[in-house]
Amino acid sequence: MFDKIYLGPFSISTYTFLLDIGILATLAWLWWRAKNYGRESARWLDAGISVVAGAIIGGRFAFAFSNWAYFQNHLLEMFRFWEGGYEWFGAALGGVVALALYCFLRQESFVMILEELALPSLILFAFHWIGCAANACAAGLAVPPGTLPFAMNLPDLYGVTLPRWPAQYIGFALTLIAIGYLISQRNKNFPNGFRFALAMTLIAVISFMVSTVRGDDMQKLGAWRLDTIINIMMIIIGSVAIGAMWLLGAKELNREDAKDAEKF
Repeated sequence: MFDKIYLGPFSISTYTFLLDIGILATLAWLWWRAKNYGRESARWLDAGISVVAGAIIGGRFAFAFSNWAYFQNHLLEMFRFWEGGYEWFGAALGGVVALALYCFLRQESFVMILEELALPSLILFAFHWIGCAANACAAGLAVPPGTLPFAMNLPDLYGVTLPRWPAQYIGFALTLIAIGYLISQRNKNFPNGFRFALAMTLIAVISFMVSTVRGDDMQKLGAWRLDTIINIMMIIIGSVAIGAMWLLGAKELNREDAKDAEKF
């Protein structure tokens, strides 16, 4: 397992290293893409930093909520952001709220920045799965030897190595497919923000699928894992957002067509 990256005398977990690289690449992407919209690169960089801050806070609190059986007796540990432990849905919601607040205060275009966060979000999600494979988080369900043809001998967070569903690799493969699909749609004339809603829905669908074969600890509501239920909710929210972005885009397009017609 390559759970550590060594930089001279220092070491950092592979998961953290990959996410840090992804975050820096996302900020660089926003800086560069701002010019395509005639916006100030520095302002979009600030927007990106706001998203990162919101995502860290939201992701950490969502992780605490998902593991409340532990955190109810260790409340202050919720604020140990440097220790890792984040949930994607909390990070997504926290990042969107932080971006909305920034755009409101600085008079920036919320949907334009969301549009440019679509592809980086999926790439970060792919890094998440690679990091989890390296650090044994999101381990798959254990299976009896010989019962699952593609089972892999993988450890969980406690170091117990057993034949398991390769949950992290399934998540990574599905995310690569989602990235390829999003790139294939790059020339489509979608409304601003539509691709971000699509990316978040794809992430929710992938997370839901993988959650059905995960074997790591998670609170349950009845027979269902809590993350499975939340992912279903995020699929619904994402689908509604896709519809809303599409309708708003169509309305804006009709308005522009009406203005063009008035010129003749």
